[in-house]
Amino acid sequence: MQIKLDRVSFTYGKRSRNKPPAGPYVLKQLDLTIESGEMLAIAGKSGSGKSTFLQLLKGFLAPSEGTVLLDGVNPHQARRPELFDKVGFIFQYPEHQLFSTTVFDDIAFGLQSAGLADEEKEARVRQAMAAVQLDYEAFKDCSPFELSGGEKRRVAIAGVVVLEPEVLILDEPTAGLDLQSRTALFDLLHAMNREQGITVMWVSHQLEEILEHATRLIALKEGTFLADGHPHSLLSDPVLLEAFGWEEPPALVVSRLLQELGMIETGGQKALAPGEASEAIIRLLNRQRITV
Repeated sequence: MQIKLDRVSFTYGKRSRNKPPAGPYVLKQLDLTIESGEMLAIAGKSGSGKSTFLQLLKGFLAPSEGTVLLDGVNPHQARRPELFDKVGFIFQYPEHQLFSTTVFDDIAFGLQSAGLADEEKEARVRQAMAAVQLDYEAFKDCSPFELSGGEKRRVAIAGVVVLEPEVLILDEPTAGLDLQSRTALFDLLHAMNREQGITVMWVSHQLEEILEHATRLIALKEGTFLADGHPHSLLSDPVLLEAFGWEEPPALVVSRLLQELGMIETGGQKALAPGEASEAIIRLLNRQRITV
């Protein structure tokens, strides 16, 4: 699915007939195209408009000005809100919204109004659990409240995946997770993106996370897009880093220093992963040249 924003602005101010909306504007004249299959991260300080931006993409809010198009259709103007069902939305700490007595019932909740036969409902839940790498027989009858933090988050994601979205939006998906759970979650998101073609968009304040997992970064400041491009380029740009008060990720610093020393050759927009950096430093000490 392609998502396109055409000069989108938004204000929570009251609207009057035949008069423009009252300010202040939270989002201002946004133009953006998101193509199917992207891994896109959104970053910005608190109050920059990130949450409002996500809610516009999901259809929770309608633009005050401009249009949001899904595959070329304006769902608001066409009175087709069901088009936003193709956009899955996972809130921060989604496990706090689990409420059913079993994992199966929690995941299947969104299918209640679909009029599916029991066999088809079970098949959809099985498929969703497989997508998030939860064994159906082992977890279906478990209480979601007895699972680990990472498992709870997988159940919450499965509750969205079961609706077969084409786009998955996550608000700070790794908040509160340990390293093992964060790694497993992004392994899952990459697999869904690669194998099912799902567009993955997420908000993050972790620059290393963005550098490692995103192919595109949008930097939002005071309701406008300050930058849009590859994380490797943007997060090594001193002007952008200064504008947000960010520090260049260590992986980029190490990669650049090793390249300047002539100890590595990097192709394309790629920073060294931690393991690669360790290997490069060891070989630097041994005065060996490597290619990554």
